[in-house]
Parts: sequence; structure tokens; C-alpha cells
Amino acid sequence: MNHSHKRTGRDLAVLLVAVGLLGLLGLFVDDTYFLHVLILCFVWVIVVAAWDLVMGYAGILSFAQLALFAIGSYASAMLSINHGVPPLLAIPAGAVVTGVAGALIAWPSMRLRGEYIALFTFALHLSLPTLLEQGRNFGTGGARGLIGVPPLELGDFVLRSNDKTGWYFLMLGIAALVVYVIYFIIIGGRWGKAFVALRDSEPFARSLGINMRRSQFLIFTVSALVTGLGGALYAQYVAVITPRVLGNEFFLMVLIMLSVGGMGKYPGAILGAFIITIGNELLRDLGQFRLLLLGILVVAVMLWLPNGLADLRTNLSRLIRRKPSDAAARE
Repeated sequence: MNHSHKRTGRDLAVLLVAVGLLGLLGLFVDDTYFLHVLILCFVWVIVVAAWDLVMGYAGILSFAQLALFAIGSYASAMLSINHGVPPLLAIPAGAVVTGVAGALIAWPSMRLRGEYIALFTFALHLSLPTLLEQGRNFGTGGARGLIGVPPLELGDFVLRSNDKTGWYFLMLGIAALVVYVIYFIIIGGRWGKAFVALRDSEPFARSLGINMRRSQFLIFTVSALVTGLGGALYAQYVAVITPRVLGNEFFLMVLIMLSVGGMGKYPGAILGAFIITIGNELLRDLGQFRLLLLGILVVAVMLWLPNGLADLRTNLSRLIRRKPSDAAARE
């Protein structure tokens, strides 16, 4: 078994242990606010993991992630409220709609490079709030948004917004599944190696027969599908969705999660989602000053850990390997 396989097995074991500990935590904690914060952590883990796939591993500068999140939220909520679709069907339908939106974004993006993709996708992000506010006749609810999304029904069990324990275990399971699929199935498989090759050296990737356009189209679509799933679940959980979800605060928060955690370095993005979500809630009483403190945190991490919190793992591994060698040298 080579080093990469050993590391993958170790990472999977750590993931299973973490999920198990979080599951035990949900059994013994009945503080609704605490569970609510962790549910938000799971939502953002889904979104940030999907963004890490595009930005971190494929090296595509896409800033459409929060727009895709909103599309998934609105699609699911509109299907439930306006068309009476059961939430159990509206959630995957919202994810599929977002996947189609991601494919449509990928089509023109395949003809762009670098910062031009960033400008194009960010323009989409900026234009979507206006479209939602002016789309009252199409069922978006306008500036007021959509209120009263029906609760999720799983057989005879009704999962309402105030049922924090039920939502906690549902979101924990889905977030864990998303992390496993993205980091262990996609990135750990053939397509993941193709994405990384395109990020590191496009000419070399082409020499290996990797089709850049097909890979880019695939990664946009998969990332959008997963992000739409997170958005649909979020809308069902909070039971209300407004254009505010596309505000600068949400956008900066998700970007900070990815930056602080570390792009393209598992489990950096996951750690970033937990740390920033919990930190933001702890600092909420400070109002706008919390954004200042989070900004200082980003600067500090960038100065001491240029690759994000994922650098801690590398530094600790080097320190552990150095200690036995130092002891042997002294002998």
C-alpha cells in the first residue's frame, strides 16, 4: 500500500470518527441554539466543499457559488409553495435545476480563462438579486422573498424548522455524504486527478489526453448540483428565503471559509466552514465589528499560514517526522 492510499485510509477513518462524535453530541445536547449553529455549519460544509472542488482542486476562478445556492433555495421553495410539490421531491428537484444552471454557466465559461471567468461569474452573482426582486410575477416573491416553506415530511414524520434534533441528524448525514463523495470519490478518482492536472499544468494535462472543456463542464455541473442541494435544504430548514442570501455578508462569509480553511487541501475547507460559522455566531453581538474581526483573522491566517489552516496538518506532520530523526542524530 503506497503513501497516498495510507493517507486516504487515514483521512476516511478520521471522517468516520468525526461523524460518530458529532452524532453522539446530537444525542446528548438539547440546546436548540447550539444545534442550530451546528446545522448551519453542515449547510456551509456542503456549499464550501462544492466550491473547493471548483476553486481549490480545478483552479477555476468561479464566484457564482452563492448565486447557485440561491437558485437551489428558490427553486425548491417555489416548487413547494407555488406548485404544491412535496418538499421530499422539491429538494432534489431544486438541486437538479441548479445543476442545469451550472451547466448553462459552464457553456460560455469554457471559452474564457482565469480572471475572465471570475468576472463573468461574479456578474451573474450581482445580477441575480435584481432578477429575483423583479420576478414577483414568476413566483419569486419579489423583495419580500418566499415565506412559509412547507415542512419536510419523511413518511409519518414531519420535520419542522423548530425540530432542531431531527434537522441536526439529517444535515449531519447529508454533509458527511457530500464530503465523502467530493473528496474521496471524485477527487480521489480519475476525474479528480484530471482536475488537479488541469489546475497545475494545462499543457501537461492536454498531453495526457485530458479534455479541458469536458472536464470544466463536468466540474461546474457537479459543483452546482451539490450547491443547489445545500440551498434547497437551507430553504426547507429556515422555511423562508429572500434575496438577502445574495448579500455581501453571506458572500464574504463563504469566501472567508474557503480562504481560512485552505483551498484544495482537505480538510481545510471543512474546518473553515465550522470555525467561521461558529465564530460569526459568537461575535454576532458585536454587529458590523464582527466582520472587522473576521477580516483580521483572514489577514493573520494568510500571513502565518499562506495555504490556510490545512498548513497546520503539514507543519505538524513535519514536526512529528523530525523528532525521531533528531533523536537518532543525537544518539
